[in-house]
Amino acid sequence: AHAADRRELSVSRETEIQALRCRHLADGQPFALEERLINLTAIPEGEAIDFSAEPPGTWLLSHVPWTEAEHHISASEAGAEAARLLGIARGAACLVMRRRTWRSGATVTAVRLIFPGASYRLVARFTPSGR
Repeated sequence: AHAADRRELSVSRETEIQALRCRHLADGQPFALEERLINLTAIPEGEAIDFSAEPPGTWLLSHVPWTEAEHHISASEAGAEAARLLGIARGAACLVMRRRTWRSGATVTAVRLIFPGASYRLVARFTPSGR
């Protein structure tokens, strides 16, 4: 793990980390690139899981209870590697979601999901406050 990975998980140098990169497909086409860090001190069984058979997010949700999570949603341009893996032009707009989860104060996982921006739309409907 790199120093940035350890900072993302808020763990010490001694903590074992598993880094995964997954490309998710729908109807045979790429729809998301997942870059995930797993704190193996918090989830030692994660090291033995075959994530090519079951995606890490699916496995984690069904096997690892969490007590807190945060999401950050932003936009960015596709870098060369993300563009190649997603089958989009370099510099194309992407929707980026970063999520971290904790269990009893210990960081369990941190993930960055990159989606081709042209495939997504965020909509919010609301009313004025005080009414």
